[in-house]
Amino acid sequence: MPIPDEYKAPFACNQYYHFLFRSIDGIPLFKSNKERFFFLEKWKRFTTTLLNTWAYCLIDNHVHIIGKMKAEQEIEHNLFFLPVELRTSAIRNFLNEKSLQAFESVVERQINSFMVSYSNTYNNVIERKGGVFQQPFRRSIIADESHLQQAIVYVHANAQKHGLVNDFKRHNHNSYHTILDGNETFISTKAVIEFFGGIDKFISIHKEQVAYFYSRQWPNSKLEIE
Repeated sequence: MPIPDEYKAPFACNQYYHFLFRSIDGIPLFKSNKERFFFLEKWKRFTTTLLNTWAYCLIDNHVHIIGKMKAEQEIEHNLFFLPVELRTSAIRNFLNEKSLQAFESVVERQINSFMVSYSNTYNNVIERKGGVFQQPFRRSIIADESHLQQAIVYVHANAQKHGLVNDFKRHNHNSYHTILDGNETFISTKAVIEFFGGIDKFISIHKEQVAYFYSRQWPNSKLEIE
C-alpha cells in the first residue's frame, strides 16, 4: 500500500519531525537489548550531525522517534568537519550547493544509511538475508508546540497504546526514564524538560494525557502514524 504524502514530509532546518521505522512483515527488530543498543547507537552515529533526538520508543516491530533538525549553520559546520572518508556524494553536493534539494538528499541518505547499517548488523546476528525495514521510512511534520507535546507523550506511551504494558512507565525501551535521569548522552534532555516547563510538569503532563487518551481513542489524527 502506498504511503500517504503526509508521511513523506520534506526536510527543513529547525523543524520537528515524528519518524516511524516499521519492520517488514512484522518481524522482530530486536532479539535482545544488544540489538536495541546497536539501533540507538547507529541512529546517533548517522543523524547527530543533522538533528537532535527528543524522544524515542522501541517496540518489537517498530520504532518511534521525535527529532528536531538543527540550524542550517550548525549542520553546515558539522558536515564540513566530517572526515573526508565519511563524506557521501550527497554531503559533498550539499556543501557545494547549499540548496534545499541537496539538504533533503543528505537527510534521506543518512537515514537510509542508518537503516542499511542496522539491517546488516541485525542480519549478521540472526544469520538471515534481505531487507528489515519497510521503505520508505515514514516521517511527519510536527506542526506546533501543542502537537510536539502530544507527540512526545504519544511516543513514550506507545507500548501502552498497543497493549504491551498497562503502564507506559513499565516499558524500559523508551526515553521517558532517560529524561527523568537527566541523561544527555543521547536525548536532548535539557531542551525537553525546558519545553515542558520543568521536570514536575513533564511528569504531570504525561500522567494527565495518558490517563485521558487511554480512557478514549487518541483524537488527533496527526499522531496516528502508528
